[in-house]
Amino acid sequence: MSSKAACPDKGPLAIVGSQLIDGVRSTPVPSGVVLIGSEGRVVATGPFDEVTIPEGVPRLDASGMTLLPGLIDAHVHLAYDKTIYSVCSTEDYQARLRARNAERELVQAAHHAQLALAAGVTTVRDCGANDFSILALRDAINAGEFIGPRILASGRPITTTAGHGYSGWGVEGVDEVRKAVRFLAGQRVDFIKFMASGGTTTPRTNITRSQYRLEEVQVAVQEAHRLGLQVAAHAISTDSIRFAAEAGVDTIEHGSWIGSDPRTTVTDETAVDWIVKNGVHVDHAIIPRPYQFPGEGGGPPSAEEEWWLSMLKVRWPFLHHMRERGVSVFLGTDACFGPWPGTAFWPRFQDLARAIEIIVQQAGFAPMQAISMVTSEVARALRLDREIGTIEPGKRADLILVAQDPLKEIRALREVEMVFRDGRLVARKGQVVLAGS
Repeated sequence: MSSKAACPDKGPLAIVGSQLIDGVRSTPVPSGVVLIGSEGRVVATGPFDEVTIPEGVPRLDASGMTLLPGLIDAHVHLAYDKTIYSVCSTEDYQARLRARNAERELVQAAHHAQLALAAGVTTVRDCGANDFSILALRDAINAGEFIGPRILASGRPITTTAGHGYSGWGVEGVDEVRKAVRFLAGQRVDFIKFMASGGTTTPRTNITRSQYRLEEVQVAVQEAHRLGLQVAAHAISTDSIRFAAEAGVDTIEHGSWIGSDPRTTVTDETAVDWIVKNGVHVDHAIIPRPYQFPGEGGGPPSAEEEWWLSMLKVRWPFLHHMRERGVSVFLGTDACFGPWPGTAFWPRFQDLARAIEIIVQQAGFAPMQAISMVTSEVARALRLDREIGTIEPGKRADLILVAQDPLKEIRALREVEMVFRDGRLVARKGQVVLAGS
């Protein structure tokens, strides 16, 4: 069976001949085999001459390709419409919120989920929406009623009145925070999204200061953990990062280290001490921008964009420093729908590969390190590592085949030939594959 032949829709399959990056071995297997069982889990992996393929099992010849674990985008907003936020006044923002079409947003979310899947992203973490419709999409995918990536969904975020990501539900004080966590647990969310600081896309929020007191963050963490839920804290200001780390959130989102002047980066070693002590993971949601890829039609960066690039150059060494101190760092795109405020650009759901390129080419991480940030490392952070993140016997067969070697040229991750989720071929050459097609 050649790589151009149809794969079985369901059932055992042996993928043979590819370079294998399994996330377990420190170096790739030059000519590997991954044997998938009828239940969609990995049965065996290893060099071609060490794996016995049972008679009658179809073989997919992947010679010349590279096989990796399915990618995990740890920070997306499948249903967030950025056109709501691309306004300057709070009044216009509230008017757009009232006028939003929830049904249309759900259809958009389903489309966005498939864009990510076709690009090799087999799991996404949806980090905030205006309602709980993403949970319905999650459940439909889990039930096999719709083809899409595995979704972890937070539903509405916890934020202050008129705070970052505010959608008409403001939460103030420790009692309301505790009640909000309980309410969200009752909605069957997968984790709690907590807006610890202001953000750049919501009018009139303060990106330089924490939105909540330390004790409020602590209550959110204590109650969420009591209910078996993780807490992901949006924290871009330095003080909000420190509060989130001291409170023991599970993941810090962005971690931009913005000081009292929004145009400055102020790192805090005490905050890193808390991150290390409490085992906090850092999601460096990169948001790939066109001007970060010269020669691809994005045009030269504006003065504002030049400033942003200069801020990133300051942060990259500190990201390495945190890794050296043992901090787990992983990646997300912050993908959404609609243009970023004041621009014609928006983060795309198929751009996780570009985020990986940035972390290699601009931040200076090795390709294997960068790949781990979107596979094994993030799986551990999200407590999914017993099921996904590496290619090992017993784990779900979430796999991607790329045409070239990403260890030699990281851009190879843009060209995904095939995507498997739970052992089933779900996308080929950028297109979702329907069952039986």
